[in-house]
Amino acid sequence: MWWLLVLLVTCLFYYSRNRLKYFSSRGVCTLPPVPLLGNLTAVTFGRENFVEAIAAGYDAFKDQRYFGLYQYLVPTLIPRDPELIRQIMVRDFNSFADRGVHIDADCDPLFGRNLIMLTGSKWRSMRASLSPAFSGARCRSMAPLMAESACAVIAYLREKISGEEAMDINKITMSYVNDVIASCAFGFAVDSLKDPDNCIFRLGKKAVVQDTNQVMKFFGYENMKSIMKFLQVKIIPTQDAEQFSQLFKSALKARRENLVKPRPDFIQILVDAAQEFTDDDLVAQAVLFYVAGYDTTANLIYYFLYEMAINPRVQEKLHEELDGLPPDEDIEDLYEAVQGLEYLDMCVNEVLRLWPLVGSADRRSVATYDFGPTYPGSKDRLMAPAGIHVWLPIYSIHRDETYWPKPHDCIPERFSKDRKADIVPYTYMPFGNGPRHCIGSRFAVLAAKVFLVKFLRSYKTRADRASPHLSPRAFILRPRDGYLLYVTPR
Repeated sequence: MWWLLVLLVTCLFYYSRNRLKYFSSRGVCTLPPVPLLGNLTAVTFGRENFVEAIAAGYDAFKDQRYFGLYQYLVPTLIPRDPELIRQIMVRDFNSFADRGVHIDADCDPLFGRNLIMLTGSKWRSMRASLSPAFSGARCRSMAPLMAESACAVIAYLREKISGEEAMDINKITMSYVNDVIASCAFGFAVDSLKDPDNCIFRLGKKAVVQDTNQVMKFFGYENMKSIMKFLQVKIIPTQDAEQFSQLFKSALKARRENLVKPRPDFIQILVDAAQEFTDDDLVAQAVLFYVAGYDTTANLIYYFLYEMAINPRVQEKLHEELDGLPPDEDIEDLYEAVQGLEYLDMCVNEVLRLWPLVGSADRRSVATYDFGPTYPGSKDRLMAPAGIHVWLPIYSIHRDETYWPKPHDCIPERFSKDRKADIVPYTYMPFGNGPRHCIGSRFAVLAAKVFLVKFLRSYKTRADRASPHLSPRAFILRPRDGYLLYVTPR
């Protein structure tokens, strides 16, 4: 039987060699790929974050409008030119209407129904139904719910901290975000610092954290979908998905039968949209809300506090703005008060530039597309059939000195009213852009701001290290060495 194994490996090797000539045969620059692994060898073996694999090509081909990488055997185009990015995300959206990896409900009954995975008319209908949940008016009404969760964190800290304390910030940010999403998406009031074993937090920690295993599942569906389907690999394990489903359906039932007083939250939007979709469709959107918001919003808060810790001048200026707010009990409209903090908004935008919630966005073409010359004046150009995968290099373009002087420095003034107009379009896109941009961006930023206002009015942060390295075993930009910061009462 050994000869069968040799034959199989040989066939795979030559098959991969042919697949890995896609870009070179078309005059598109690419880093040398490894058979079967493409350009993800270091990512696969946990030596670098996948945004660093993108950055290697981005930095190597500075004279190119776009270049290629191979996510294993899948040719993936990386646009460097902001105008080309605009074409892909906005102007020619109809040619790039789908996300990169598609997992349908036949493969994963829960995850395959969420807004990111939906395509065509089903996506448009669901997007239109969910958009009101994240309007300014809805976010205004949910701000007090966020404040309740933030106040619970501050009360916990007051019991624990009397002087400067080294603290795992991830513990409090994850708890806060869990409580906010539990309240606004599932309609449950929980306090995860006092009760870390509550059912939603327990499920979230098991099923949702976006680590290497989750990344590899997505790569698996992109490279060998039929095998993943045959093996019944789920993005969220079946048992956890069933628990999420039961939990949310019970909340839906209680709201429909008026067993719970109506609240201005996400679940009410889903109840109102129920006539168009099945309960399984609605559960998928609630789980997506959790998956998309859990790690990412907590990370935004951490990186914000980290940047304040290593930039004391910025932190001091922000403290001065926050000190100008009236006492909590005298703030009649929390949403308006938070939105009126101009320097806080500048700081949040700058942190999102340095540490976007995800390092890249993905798209897939649904029609043949001409990407134009590889560089201005080049005779080589890529005319790709439908199905070409595109990674938008958000992390890399956010730190490109061509567009951002001193790109690694935290300079909130980049986003002042006077200087915003100087930002080159499509070089700042922490939530993507175009019709497929992150639907929950307003909610995520507001949740972070409410927490930061409450926290920084009472505490300041300090850090020993100058710059965190990225964890290679994470889908999002998680710090490799943990979330330790020094916290001191003001």
